[in-house]
Amino acid sequence: MATPTFITENWLREQFGLAHGTEVQLPANARLTPSAQGLLDERHITVKYIDESGRVFIPKTGQNASDATFTDGFSLKQVHPLTTSDEWSVPDCLLCQQKVAQKPDTLTHIDAHHLVSKNDPRLLFRGKLDSVIALAVLTQIQLQTAPSANEAPHTMMPQLMRYMADVRSALGNVLKAEATGEPMRAVALGNLSDEAIHHMSHQPLKYLGHDHLVPDEQQGFQVAILNLLRAQIREAELYAAQIYITRDFRVKRPDIMQALNRLSSAVYVLMVWTYLATQGKYVDLEQVTL
Repeated sequence: MATPTFITENWLREQFGLAHGTEVQLPANARLTPSAQGLLDERHITVKYIDESGRVFIPKTGQNASDATFTDGFSLKQVHPLTTSDEWSVPDCLLCQQKVAQKPDTLTHIDAHHLVSKNDPRLLFRGKLDSVIALAVLTQIQLQTAPSANEAPHTMMPQLMRYMADVRSALGNVLKAEATGEPMRAVALGNLSDEAIHHMSHQPLKYLGHDHLVPDEQQGFQVAILNLLRAQIREAELYAAQIYITRDFRVKRPDIMQALNRLSSAVYVLMVWTYLATQGKYVDLEQVTL
């Protein structure tokens, strides 16, 4: 579906889950109506603009895409796709404490200013996150092209895809938080809060009407691919534990640990929800009473 030049609030609601603190990507020539901009601001959603060459831009300070003067003066600045920073400096090597003008193949950036060896534990975690994000994107595609047998009704697919957009965005935010040191916002799915996700995942029988699922081929392709994504996010959480939980059990990044835990729970909720839909039982997740 082509993205319109003028982005309305209704269009955003149709295309994205719009959970608080997530991210949306729009073409570089897109402009937001005032109500669309207000919705994004209210939910603290980051907008990245992507041009035809794949370069990433954000509005310059003090501007947004609903400015009355955008046709003449709305301007963007190019930034790094992950960190959204437009700064660059000659990095230091954390091993030898020297400036590195030309990066060798055995070193890589741990942040904008420092290089580390490629066997650094934080890089292993980032590599795992990279794989999980790739799987999340593949899951988004495969959910829409699943075999007809045991397929969830098309009526629920738009909502499922909006929730999956939030999952994908939150995974990207975890990677950004790890790379930049910025705090990670609580995970949400649409209007489902961190707390709601926690309760539904722990007591699906009470809140969704079905007990915990034991993976089985009879549950169908969509449930299986969601379960694979859930398991991979859980594995990423274990990678994170290796670098964030100290030997005396102090947690250095509780925000990232909790985010990954909730993300695997969120995908599990979607897994049970999708299975119920394949059985002809639709549950409006956002109307569930906790």
